Amino acid sequence: MLTDAAIRALKPKSTLYRVADRDGLCLEVTTRGAKHWRYRYRWAGKGRMISLGSYPVITLGMARDRLLDARRQLATGTDPAQAKRKATRATAEAEHGRFPTFAGAWLEEQKKNVKPRTFDKMTAIVGRDLIPALRQANIATLTTPEAMRALGPIKKRAPHMAIKAVGYLNDMVDYAIKQGVREDGRTLSLKGAVKLPKAISVPSAQTPDALRGVLVTIDRYPNEIVRTALQLIALTVLRPSNIAEARWEHIDTENAVWKIPGEFMKTGEDHLVPLPTQALDLLNKAREWSRKDGWVFPALSRRGTPHLHRDTLSKALRDSGLKGQHVPHGFRASLRTLAREEFGIDIDVLEAQLAHSRGNATEQAYNRAKHLKSRAVVMQRWADWLDQLRRSAGKTINPR
Repeated sequence: MLTDAAIRALKPKSTLYRVADRDGLCLEVTTRGAKHWRYRYRWAGKGRMISLGSYPVITLGMARDRLLDARRQLATGTDPAQAKRKATRATAEAEHGRFPTFAGAWLEEQKKNVKPRTFDKMTAIVGRDLIPALRQANIATLTTPEAMRALGPIKKRAPHMAIKAVGYLNDMVDYAIKQGVREDGRTLSLKGAVKLPKAISVPSAQTPDALRGVLVTIDRYPNEIVRTALQLIALTVLRPSNIAEARWEHIDTENAVWKIPGEFMKTGEDHLVPLPTQALDLLNKAREWSRKDGWVFPALSRRGTPHLHRDTLSKALRDSGLKGQHVPHGFRASLRTLAREEFGIDIDVLEAQLAHSRGNATEQAYNRAKHLKSRAVVMQRWADWLDQLRRSAGKTINPR
């Protein structure tokens, strides 16, 4: 029989060799000096051999314990090699079913079917919230109470994100059922798990006097990049994210139109934005600080996004004393209210300018194209009116 001292003394030879211990257990020594435990036995009249691990990770005593386990399996009519394969498969399935591993596989599957921006949002919620909360869970046995506990912190912080998280969890479980990982076929009972708070209207200037005050405040903002971005929002009433993520290749200054690809739009559809002359002046000014990376509004620091962050725009208005009075997104509400009151603009034209979904996808595309010329007239009129408001306060926009 082998001893620890004898095992340590075994040296590699020109060919692989084995040294017997007892009851079919032996130690295999490779030409490189690696040492592996093997168990030789007979099953169904044929000689077989299985691995019991490698020395020194598996000590002599541990190898003998594994030998006894294998001999017990033989005594009960079980092939040790088959039992080992089954155990290995079960371990692999358990690893695949672990929530972090399975969530990663699910994300890779989703990546094939969703737009990059949507995938980034999915990855953020799954990676930041769900995986840390469910790192010890297994998708094969995930219960509704476990899911509810994971959703709790998200509900408190951002109910809208929690709604998305519910959808992701339901989709993951459905995917697990289809993949045979969740064999019992049970789904989660998360209907009504997250209730959105009552809608709160976005703070926005709803009178000419209030809007005048907002414009004057923005014109006084010290940072030129932020100030220009806010002025451009006022002129185009685009969402803050569209302004912050603006790229030069999407802007046609010669034809005074900005084509925003669907992947950057909430509706998922391409959106054409007519540019008034004041907006073109601002964009020409913006080229002075533009970098080679294509972003119209570069980031103010090297940390975070490569472009200006939309939260920077909101912070600028808060820091300027407009907290609770007006936010960058509020210009959309201002246009919707004041353009109708001051100019009597058709609501369909305004809705097309705001890229609001009305009707099916075909009707939406038709309406946007149909109203493009009308929108160009309206937005030039809007821009001119904003200048009139400034002049009435003794302030005019001068981007040059």
